[in-house]
Amino acid sequence: MVQIDKLSNLLKNTTLNAIAGWTMVLLLSLLCVGNFIYGRFMWTILIAFVICIIIAPAIIMRKLSVMPSWYFVLLAIIPIVGSATAYYFFSTSIQVYFSIATIALLLAAEINWFTAVKMNYKFAILLVVIVTLAISGLMHLIQWLLDMNLGTAYLLNGRTPDAINDAVMYEFIYAMIAGIVAGLIFGWYFRSDKHASNVEVPIQRSQEETNYITSRPPAPIRKILGITDEKQKLVTRIMQICLFIFIIVGIILKDLSTTVNATTGLAITLIPYFITRKFNIPYDTGLTLWITLAIFLHSIGTFAFYDNILRWDHVTHALSACVVAAAGYTLIRAIDIYVDEIYIPPKELFLFILLFILAMGVVWEIIEFASDELTSWLGYQAILAQHGIGDTMMDLVFDLFGAILAATWGTAYLSDISYRLADKFGEIEAKKSK
Repeated sequence: MVQIDKLSNLLKNTTLNAIAGWTMVLLLSLLCVGNFIYGRFMWTILIAFVICIIIAPAIIMRKLSVMPSWYFVLLAIIPIVGSATAYYFFSTSIQVYFSIATIALLLAAEINWFTAVKMNYKFAILLVVIVTLAISGLMHLIQWLLDMNLGTAYLLNGRTPDAINDAVMYEFIYAMIAGIVAGLIFGWYFRSDKHASNVEVPIQRSQEETNYITSRPPAPIRKILGITDEKQKLVTRIMQICLFIFIIVGIILKDLSTTVNATTGLAITLIPYFITRKFNIPYDTGLTLWITLAIFLHSIGTFAFYDNILRWDHVTHALSACVVAAAGYTLIRAIDIYVDEIYIPPKELFLFILLFILAMGVVWEIIEFASDELTSWLGYQAILAQHGIGDTMMDLVFDLFGAILAATWGTAYLSDISYRLADKFGEIEAKKSK
């Protein structure tokens, strides 16, 4: 069997494209050797990784003429070449992140071609945006950990924590801009390219795919713990009432931070009920309780808990990351079930959830930073406060911790909701086709 899809249009089997591609591979190889000689080992590893991605189709398919389109290769290597020859032309790192987005697209396409994972071009573009943000967060997190534990000076180079944090926030913003722009450009490319690829890519199938799609998950964990739905609903209602009280108190005390956080939080806790009324999808009491608990702990943190209780911020980040990961898992799994072109095995879905949460963590830090800057400019108290680079990096650590928890028990606890959502997708599509 062969796979014909728009992602295959990234591959070309022409003489001119092959010459251009292998010429750039030769240039990268020379840069790789040069960086190794001068002790730039991180760049050496990065360049070697990019070379492997570029030549993988030719090696796997045993055709030296099969290469990615030369302009995608060029987009991927411009910052790498520039770093060694004309780094002073790069006033920002947007070009670097655009290169990362391009590399992510090529890697996603190759995973789609040569593994059991299946995705269409729209899902691949979503993955590109997520990976670009996640790589930025992971790269700065690793640098911070190295500085803290090994005494390096990637980030902690004598500047104040706030100055370092501001610089990292701008890097996150650059990554978000590059990821979104790259996603739009790649989407335009796939929509405008009407010519099918002349390269046939074999489909990889496994028995695991059939079992994963058709089998239902085990009983939810809450039944094992013996927590009834009535008790969960009661606790949820109590916390929602408390959130409403926080709103009243915030208004009376003219506390903008408490009022905004409590109002937003209460609105979020009502989303499951809205979904039930709008789409007739029964909400899960356990998941609703988890969402409300995360919001409730964040809201009471505004009453000096964040300032006076050690690690309170990190606990709320872990809980919030669990909630976001659960929502992401449910939606992605539902798409996986409903869309025949998409299949993500459990292990790969676990990794995708981690990248998704890391990307959402980066987006949240950008929102906090933008909120701080805006409220400071307007002369108000900060609604979402940041406290230096250490606070930001620890937030990302606990985001990952929460994501690991949610991704670990997602298959056992959330798959049933995903099946309901996939069924609803089918109903909506059937109504549109009438």
